[in-house]
Amino acid sequence: MENESSSPQRKTLKTVILRRGEQVLLSVSTRKLVPGIEQGKLFPTDEISSDGLDWVELGEHKQLHAWFQKSELEPTTDGGYDDDELDKEFFSDGSGEEHLPPPLIQRTLDEMSKLIDEIND
Repeated sequence: MENESSSPQRKTLKTVILRRGEQVLLSVSTRKLVPGIEQGKLFPTDEISSDGLDWVELGEHKQLHAWFQKSELEPTTDGGYDDDELDKEFFSDGSGEEHLPPPLIQRTLDEMSKLIDEIND
């Protein structure tokens, strides 16, 4: 039982926020990340986040960086990736179902809603 208390279980993410330069896509399925790398739709400099606050480049992500080596996509330092458009159709799940925003964003929206209600009273 010691292992349970010393290593908290991590929740598996089903969706992440994807960012390339100024472009941001909410609710990208984590199942689309590896195929996106393999098909050259994602670059090592693209970033993901679970909450919109903490971001990590895909090329530095401990589980995803190996896929860039397999796909032989060379990282560049010229920043040219930022100009490429994200393939929104590829990264949408196509289910038509609404995804909830990440918890921190949802909490912020709830707080803003309460403040607006207080102002209007």
